[in-house]
Amino acid sequence: MNINLTQKSNHKFYNMKKIVLLFTFLSFTSVVIAQQHPTTQSQWETYFVNRIQSLDPIEGIWSGSYTVSVYNGNRLVSQSSYPQAFTFAIYKSGNVYKANCLDCKISTRSFQNTAVAGIYLFEIYFAESRSTAKANAILTGGGLLEYSYEVPTAEVKKVYGSSYSRGLKVIYEKSWIKLSPKVEDYNKQQKGSGTGWALSSNGYIVTNHHVVEGAKDIQVRGINGDFNATHKAQVVAQDIVNDLAIIKVPVLLGTIPYTITTAQASVGSNIFVLGYPLRSSMGDEVKLTNGIISSRSGFQGDITNYQISAPVQPGNSGGPMFDDKGNVIGIVTAKHSGAENASYAVKASYLMKLIESMDSPPTLPTTNTISSQSLADQVKALRRFVYIIEVK
Repeated sequence: MNINLTQKSNHKFYNMKKIVLLFTFLSFTSVVIAQQHPTTQSQWETYFVNRIQSLDPIEGIWSGSYTVSVYNGNRLVSQSSYPQAFTFAIYKSGNVYKANCLDCKISTRSFQNTAVAGIYLFEIYFAESRSTAKANAILTGGGLLEYSYEVPTAEVKKVYGSSYSRGLKVIYEKSWIKLSPKVEDYNKQQKGSGTGWALSSNGYIVTNHHVVEGAKDIQVRGINGDFNATHKAQVVAQDIVNDLAIIKVPVLLGTIPYTITTAQASVGSNIFVLGYPLRSSMGDEVKLTNGIISSRSGFQGDITNYQISAPVQPGNSGGPMFDDKGNVIGIVTAKHSGAENASYAVKASYLMKLIESMDSPPTLPTTNTISSQSLADQVKALRRFVYIIEVK
């Protein structure tokens, strides 16, 4: 689910089928990743594309340009620029991101997350002088990484040798451009799997438009708790602007224990989300995340969306967002790739408008039977009505 800045269907959002978690797709563990690295650029490209749904924004192949400024005290002695000088693969290793130079043998570089999304702590270690330089690195739009640092005096002395004089300073200004994965690589991976939930007992299911957009075949898995069987679905209504779709399967879904609430939720209200994120590594058991309503408007002030703090991942697209009474109040549609725990859900009132526009609107559930139950008991009742949507 998920483009470089943020995403929403074909707009500025990635289709929720992407991002965050080191252990990907294939059943690699962190130990394997640490020990078996690609060696060529093409191998690294394959490595990242195969893990595209779980990549952090900084991970990928980068072209590094830099400028070297030499000062004697405050006086600029010389300045040289080197465009696209080196190529790096940045990958996650434990709690840091290591930068592996693909066409050179240079000092060890690493980046580390901070409390602010898009800002990293950069560190470079110079083996010969056993010295370290640190800096703040800023990732802009997911595709431009910039930072600068002063080379430690011990390293300058090592490089200049007898030519070194007191007060000599060397400043590196770095600018990296992301080469891979490309936007089209993300787009290729965005189709595959999303989440849906029961709208009415006679087979109507809600999901995101971007989950089923352009699909030649739609299958629903998990109906009545059976994940071995799939049921063919067809789109019966869609709202492209608000990223909503209603599909229908030819089977009964049972008695739905929740209702849809269109009243605006307040900022600070407790909410929870159910869905099937990152199935290749997390499996097919429904996943619960919870949080609060962070804002009554979404990306760039979009009033059709809530911003929520509940973490969502690729595969959560189309999943239901519930209030603490177990009422559906939104439909998960996207996450902000440049911020931690900033996700978006279409307000349920826009789903109701789509339903009302149908020639034969489905009969919606009118009774909430789980409002007084604990969260754990609510989830037990709800999980039979939240489904995996598979598309081809």
